[in-house]
Amino acid sequence: MRARVFHHSMNYRSAVVHGTAREVTDAEEKWSALQAIVEHLAPGSWTHARQPDRRELAATVVFAIGLAEASVKVRTGPPSEEADDIAAGGRWAGVLPVRTAFGMPESCPTVPAGEPVPGHVLNRTL
Repeated sequence: MRARVFHHSMNYRSAVVHGTAREVTDAEEKWSALQAIVEHLAPGSWTHARQPDRRELAATVVFAIGLAEASVKVRTGPPSEEADDIAAGGRWAGVLPVRTAFGMPESCPTVPAGEPVPGHVLNRTL
């Protein structure tokens, strides 16, 4: 008996939110939101990097969304197998994990030679 392609699957994480988005126009709220986004994606970068100037802030739109409803779906574990497929044997089934990891930092060509990589960047490669 051959394996059934019907049971090919993928482990995943998915989030869906429902709400009404609004543009953030208050300068202090926008600044705080940008800081939160940067620090979430690249911890330590907000205080290390040059802060946005007026032109950059004007070119950036931030939206806030009040969560009226949210749902999360997660699929983990091995694939489902039919008893007759298992009994027939001769086919591999399992999980091929996908991993994302930070490598060693590569400086931009415009950075002067010998400029040290900041600690908050190096700490992410551990």
